[in-house]
Amino acid sequence: MKIPAAGEDRKFAVFGALDYASGQIVWQLSPHKDGRAFVAFLDHLVSMLADGHMIVVLDNVGYHKGRLAKDWWMTHQDRVQPLWLPAYAPQLNLMERVWGYVKDKLSCHRWWADGPALETATARLLSHLQARFHQPDPDGIALVHNFCEAA
Repeated sequence: MKIPAAGEDRKFAVFGALDYASGQIVWQLSPHKDGRAFVAFLDHLVSMLADGHMIVVLDNVGYHKGRLAKDWWMTHQDRVQPLWLPAYAPQLNLMERVWGYVKDKLSCHRWWADGPALETATARLLSHLQARFHQPDPDGIALVHNFCEAA
């Protein structure tokens, strides 16, 4: 039996990394959350942060350690080093705080029936954020520009 629903469940993925020193958030939207999309994000990350050695802090999701990712890590081992967090420890990953902030801002009292509009709002919000957890602000995440005016 099929039960009619309000609409089709559409999803998109957002990959992101935080430059801890500057507070810059590097992000990329993708229609899929898989190894190929993750490797595309890693290429984007390396191109955005072009200077010096990088340590990328990661959780243990499967596509972070899949065949495509392993090949990428080996190819870029002279510049990029993965640092694997313990399993089931999202509190150690500062980027999880950014994701919580983004989800709160985008979903607070809203129902998104328009997928492209949600993608656009997500991109605008991320492009206006900085996250500086080493400063005294209790949240550590700040809008560089007023998101409400930018949206």
